[in-house]
Amino acid sequence: MSDEALRDGSPAGNDALRDEIAFIRRAIEEGRGYAINWGGDMLVWGVAIAAAYLGCFASTRGWWAIDSNWIWAGCVALGWLYSLQRVLRQVLSGAPWPTRRPMAHAMRMLWFACGIFLTTLAIAVSLAGEMNQGWYNAVSAGVLGIGFFASSYLSNLGWMRLVAIGWWVGELAVYALRHRIEVLPLSAVLMLLLLALPGFVLLRSRPTKTA
Repeated sequence: MSDEALRDGSPAGNDALRDEIAFIRRAIEEGRGYAINWGGDMLVWGVAIAAAYLGCFASTRGWWAIDSNWIWAGCVALGWLYSLQRVLRQVLSGAPWPTRRPMAHAMRMLWFACGIFLTTLAIAVSLAGEMNQGWYNAVSAGVLGIGFFASSYLSNLGWMRLVAIGWWVGELAVYALRHRIEVLPLSAVLMLLLLALPGFVLLRSRPTKTA
């Protein structure tokens, strides 16, 4: 449709404008729908990683003798198993893959990329024996802030921007405490408040099924 048709208020221009508005509205609803459906993943990952931080804190304090590497491996594996359960069911059932809408696909790939980056970086840092340097926690907080900030626009959920700001403030805090044991419970609190809690809020916002 030409720009002249849009400017002169012709019926064709009005139809094109309505189509564009409808497209934008559908795209926003797709992103919001995916964010709501991803609430369970946020909740599970937030609780799992918070448990890993608290487990490492207890191990460092000498309250139990479990190797912190095993704690992290178990908690991260739990998170990935939950997030990939739908993919595993799809593969095992042999059913055709559903067609994903663009905005929902963009949201999915955004968080999938964040998860891959944080997991592979954690493995590399652990194998290099540099996890005790403390900077990984700050990097994790910064990446999660980016994920929430981008998601707030893809889903039109403005409160996610506040969560992103919280992560970036937390990034500064955990970096400042990177060589102190207090960074472990602080990181656990951030995971519960800024990942598990938003996930719970999104789960509660799911439409209830009526008979």
